[in-house]
Amino acid sequence: MTRRATIVLGIVLSITLLLYALRDVSTTELIGHLGEANLWLLFAATVVATLTFHLRAIRWRVLLAPTGFQLPFVSRYAAVCIGFMVNNVLPARIGEFARAYSLSRIEPVSISAALASLVVERLLDAIVLIAFLVLAIFLGVGETSVSGAVSGIFAAVVIGVGIGFVTLGILVRSPNRFLRFVKKWFHRFGARSLADKVTGILVSFVAGLGALKHAHVFVRAFLWSVVVWGWNAFSFYLGFLAFGILEPGIPGALFLQTVIGFAVAVPSTPGFFGPFEAATRFALEVYNIEPSRIISFAAGYHLLTFIPITVFGIWYMRKLGISRYELGHSDEVARAESDPEQVEDFSSLHSDRDRLTLSQPE
Repeated sequence: MTRRATIVLGIVLSITLLLYALRDVSTTELIGHLGEANLWLLFAATVVATLTFHLRAIRWRVLLAPTGFQLPFVSRYAAVCIGFMVNNVLPARIGEFARAYSLSRIEPVSISAALASLVVERLLDAIVLIAFLVLAIFLGVGETSVSGAVSGIFAAVVIGVGIGFVTLGILVRSPNRFLRFVKKWFHRFGARSLADKVTGILVSFVAGLGALKHAHVFVRAFLWSVVVWGWNAFSFYLGFLAFGILEPGIPGALFLQTVIGFAVAVPSTPGFFGPFEAATRFALEVYNIEPSRIISFAAGYHLLTFIPITVFGIWYMRKLGISRYELGHSDEVARAESDPEQVEDFSSLHSDRDRLTLSQPE
């Protein structure tokens, strides 16, 4: 699917999901609930949610360790902020590419290796979210059992994650055999020079998957993922309290963040406006909460947690001297990383003397 098609699909889906979320919602009641919100609790929820990105930067160090790079916290945090900011303000969901690209601008790590570590990160996120969903169901989701639709989605996600985990595991366990297969395939079609470039990228990519090869690294990264998502669920819980939503409690926060976590994976407008609100309504209606209160919570929480990481990302982008154009095409840079002639206009491929250092290593 082309970028333009992805953007159009995202706009259509976002509008559709917003209409779903806002159906039968009274504007008067919505404004009333927003006005009644406890601002101190909402502020606390925003702070807790923003600190989640610090935890993500700490976890990233564990995932990057097998590549041999010991990168300072500030470099990892800057890249995390830029990546999430890009998802908030630019279309086509290229935040992960922008995050890897930004790290390559700050530190001597290849985009391929950084992206591979993010593949493992997303796999861990999915595993932990599924585990929290199981825990939420065990603790009780609302007054009724989870609907057949939720069960179906849950089963599909489990199968998808399992297939992805097995595929990456094979790639990590037998990298040489896989690389020989790729080279042989390209040679068969007479593309010997291209084979060397592609295998070069794959070598870096496999290095970034090192967390899957080393059990102790994977366990540490998994435990940090539990911390990341547990802390994030706490921010949802504080948001519940701010809007007088008491029944869901911690199980409801775990359930909600899992639904949102998978909902925002679909194409959407920047900032996930639409999928976030629709997922929130879908999850909290299980507790028989009135729609206007659900949407007031979704709007208030979403907007206030959207602002800090976006501001931080823009600040780091300007400090590093990275342009919006570069970030907007970071996915193209990643695909052409091994061929400088194709991406000579991008500063990520400049020599090390052009790389900006934010601080000294830890």
